[in-house]
Amino acid sequence: MKRRSLSRKRLQIKNGFSLAEIAISTAIIGTLSSIAYPSYTNANNNAKLSDAKSKVLVIPAIIGQHIDETGEAPTTWDELSSVAVVMTSDGPATGDLNTPITLPNSIYDLSITGPTESVYTMTATRVSDREKEEENADETKYTYAIKSCFNISNGASDLRSGNLSEIENTINCG
Repeated sequence: MKRRSLSRKRLQIKNGFSLAEIAISTAIIGTLSSIAYPSYTNANNNAKLSDAKSKVLVIPAIIGQHIDETGEAPTTWDELSSVAVVMTSDGPATGDLNTPITLPNSIYDLSITGPTESVYTMTATRVSDREKEEENADETKYTYAIKSCFNISNGASDLRSGNLSEIENTINCG
């Protein structure tokens, strides 16, 4: 009789996982995720930064082409669209150049000022930083941005990225 009860215990099939197995698996997955997630978000933010920089770098060529074709400096996104359409997350850009547009697939808003003494200045700020800035003017020094300039008289250009207060005065298109 003992033999029969032993064989029944051996033949019993375990269904599911024990609490200890689930706890250990969860701890391992949590640890690996906490290591991988910051790297993923940094890579994602760097990709968005590079994409925004490439879009900002195209704008001076569009401005130059518009001036070559019309002989006048553009003041609206619509004028630039006559040369090449500048896309936003909502379609083609419209309105004044100093009206911020959100770049497609991006976390950056772009606005253009100028020409002031033949220089256009492009500023792309992170949307989240711009919202903080609107809430509290003291946050401006922490705003991460891409700043670029283009001199229409001599073709000089410059591009910087970093904290807006640090790069604002280092840009040179003279």
